[in-house]
Amino acid sequence: MINIKRLSECSVDKAVKAWNVGFEGYFFDATTNADAFLNRMVMEGLSTKLSVVAFHDQEPIGIVLSGIREVNGEKIAWNGGTGVAKDFRKKGVGKLMMEASFTIYREEGVKLATLEAISENENAIKLYESIGYQIVDELEYLEMNGSQDESPFGLSVEYKLQRLLPQQAGLLSFYKGGNPWQTQWQSAKGGEAITLVDESGIEAGYAYYRRSLDEKGNHVATVLFQCEANPECKDPASIIESLLHHVFGNCSESIKRVVPNMPVKKSKETSETLKSFGFKPTVKQVMMVKEMSN
Repeated sequence: MINIKRLSECSVDKAVKAWNVGFEGYFFDATTNADAFLNRMVMEGLSTKLSVVAFHDQEPIGIVLSGIREVNGEKIAWNGGTGVAKDFRKKGVGKLMMEASFTIYREEGVKLATLEAISENENAIKLYESIGYQIVDELEYLEMNGSQDESPFGLSVEYKLQRLLPQQAGLLSFYKGGNPWQTQWQSAKGGEAITLVDESGIEAGYAYYRRSLDEKGNHVATVLFQCEANPECKDPASIIESLLHHVFGNCSESIKRVVPNMPVKKSKETSETLKSFGFKPTVKQVMMVKEMSN
């Protein structure tokens, strides 16, 4: 018999086992340990009260991690991972956990449920579509690593640079709060943000990002979460290019430059600009949403 429990009712060891068996044989190695699991829960705003674990004869066989945020006055839920043990796949366990998650979402007043799925994972996409999710965008995990011979990004002198916190970027009228969960300002813990302001004081664009240092204090990576131009301003490509110049500099450092879950449609201008300057997609996903009234 399959039992579904909230993650808050389970030990960390059981949760980690549920995750590891649930993602065995996945498209990439998703194996975790207790420290990494708990750190991810905190960094990505996931909740033990909102997440569920499936058990068979007291053994964990599946997991769905969830978090809830408020975007534009409405509660949005994110599925941060659905995994089912190999022996129990295609036997309804995933659907059972998802239905339990929907019950929790409704109890919490969630209006929209969101998730991402690897584009090649047709079985998962079919499951999500069968329970009401629809594909709304394609996402690309972009990278450009190592030092570059020349600075790829130009810099417009029309705009003044201002520095702020990621959460302040979230207050801008053109902030893209509907972009994927992991790109929202709440996921940029320890990050920095910038805006470009024109001569009349209008914000022309924003970006927020996080620099990673090794134990010796050396800069080893920069993760760009969002980089957007104000749609009311002219020449958005120039604005985005200037923002990228401030985020990545002249690219002379031999570091990793990562842009997770860049929407191909919702952030078309940014996506095309990044790829034109040498960023390459390494993972492709789809963004899916479900109206909780359905």
